[in-house]
This record gives sequence, C-alpha cells and structure tokens, in this order.
Amino acid sequence: MKIIILLFTISLMVTSCDSQTDLETLEFDKSIPENIKKIKEIEKDDNGAYGLKSYRSTQLDYFRFGEVFFSKYAVPNGYDDAYSDIYIHVDNFEKNNYLGFTVYVTNDKEGEDLLNYLKKRFGKPEERTTGLENGSALVWELKESKQWVLLEQNTENTRDHKKYLNTEFTIVKQGTRMLNSNNPEWLTVLENFKARSTPKDK
Repeated sequence: MKIIILLFTISLMVTSCDSQTDLETLEFDKSIPENIKKIKEIEKDDNGAYGLKSYRSTQLDYFRFGEVFFSKYAVPNGYDDAYSDIYIHVDNFEKNNYLGFTVYVTNDKEGEDLLNYLKKRFGKPEERTTGLENGSALVWELKESKQWVLLEQNTENTRDHKKYLNTEFTIVKQGTRMLNSNNPEWLTVLENFKARSTPKDK
C-alpha cells in the first residue's frame, strides 16, 4: 500500500512539473500559449512592468525558467508588495504576440537559483549597481537570440526588520520600447533598466 501511495505522489509531482510553462522556450512574435491565458486569476494589465501590455498572475507555480522552478510566494510579515508575480508581455490583447516577461521573485532560494542559472546559461554579464543595500543589476545583450536579459536584485526589509532578497527578472525582445511605443524617441526597456543603475567600478 505504501508503495502505491509513493508512486501516486511521484506521478503527481511529475505531472505538475510537466504542466509548467518553461519561459525559456517561448518565442518572440508568436501568440502566447493558450494555457497561460487560462491560468486561474490571471488578468490583463498595462500598468505594470515597463508599462507593457501584459498578462499578470501571482500563480508562479505554473512557470519555470529552464532549471529554475518558481512558486506562489509572499514574504512572511512583508509589506504589501512583498510577493512574487509575473507579467507576460504581449504586443496587444488581440494578437497576443509574445514580447517577453518580467517576473518578481521574493523567495530567497529561487532568486539565488535564478542568478546562478543565468550565469551558467548566458555567461558573464555587464555588472551594474543599484545604489541600494547589496544591490546589483546584470545585463546580457544577446544579439543572436535578439533578447535583452535583465536581472536586478536588492536586499529589502520586512515589517519586523528581517531581510529578504527581492529579484526582478526580465527577458524582452530587443528594441521593445516602454508602453509598447513605436515612437523612436521613447526609451527602450533596456535604456529604462540601465537608467536605474550605474556601471560597476572595475
């Protein structure tokens, strides 16, 4: 009986992992998978990350990035914004063509796993500082895959003065401008990201 229960549990775990969308496999300029739009509590949003039209959700259990698995998480005794969520960026809500994503991770281990995986996956980034405690900003400009990979990490405090790692991770199609603008005078996502940090001293 115990063996049957164990096999059933393993089967559920495998099914759960297989049902996750691997963000690393999504392709620019193609309609986002239907299963993303069907996630419980997902909502259309154009007020979040970089003002891009997005599908937003706190259900991070449905997503992973390569070897890094995310989870629905809120920091114990954290402030109102101390929780993990994701924005899947699209060109508009009619065609829903994929432009990238931004995920906010407040789980320390997931943030650390993500940093390690990105360095292994993409190599040495451009390093910048955010001016906040232990703050860092990393940039990978990947010309071959036409994507900008942006990571910002800062140490933040809970209401009871405990510390946690706040991670903002964005992958976006190169050339994407704020607010989905086509105006060449508008800042790109990369320009906006870099404006919030300074080059790290060599």
